[in-house]
Formats: sequence, C-alpha cells, structure tokens
Amino acid sequence: MKASITLLLSVTLVLTTVGCMRTYRIDIQQGNVVSREQLNKVVPGMKRNEVRFVLGTPLIEDPFHTDRWDYFYSYQAGSGEPAQMRRLSILFVDDQVHEIIQGDASALPTTSTTPTPNKPGFFLRLWHKITPGGD
Repeated sequence: MKASITLLLSVTLVLTTVGCMRTYRIDIQQGNVVSREQLNKVVPGMKRNEVRFVLGTPLIEDPFHTDRWDYFYSYQAGSGEPAQMRRLSILFVDDQVHEIIQGDASALPTTSTTPTPNKPGFFLRLWHKITPGGD
C-alpha cells in the first residue's frame, strides 16, 4: 500500500513538473538583412549589379515588374514578442536606381547582425538556481 502511494505521488509530481515546463521555441528569421550602412551605399544612378553586390539578391524579383526589387525581412522571437518586419523597395529606370522606398527606416539596424535574446535560457537560469555561487 505504501509503495503504491509513493509511486502515485512520484508519477503525479513528474507529470506536474513536465506540464509546467514551456517548450523551447526557436527564433525565426526570414528574408534579407539590410543594415543602414548598406542602404546608405545605394544611391540613385547605381546599376543593378552594383545594388545586388551591396544588398544581395532581392527576396522578391517579380517577372511582371522587372524594374522593381523588393527586400523583405521578418524576425519572430521564440519568446512570443511581436514580429519585426521591414520592407525596402528599389525602383529602376533604364537599369539604374531611380527611387528607394523604405517601409520602416527607423527599424533598420546599424549593422547587419541578428537580434540577440535579452534573457538567459532555461538551462542557464536553472544552473544559477541550483549552484551556490551562481557561476
């Protein structure tokens, strides 16, 4: 009788603990990362191949609108924060940059790096809780 109660409490404890743990969700990054310094290098009058060298291959190169290149970037953090989205369109006339349309210029990073999480992961937090010095 005592063994079955111990087993039942152990199973209940394990299932409760497992049920409380949140699954790991990865960060999803899609599209072209275009930094502000890269964008500053693109000026009206540049040729297509120069723009491709500076910014990379456009995400959307529409065959019906050959004079428009679209660079799109989205980042969804695994922590559930709202997605960051940026859009950049380059319009060409006679194979030279005519106009640069920025969807959200304030959100452009200064360098082409991916966002870093601002809090430690699960195992690091667990390690700090179970070790006396937190090292």
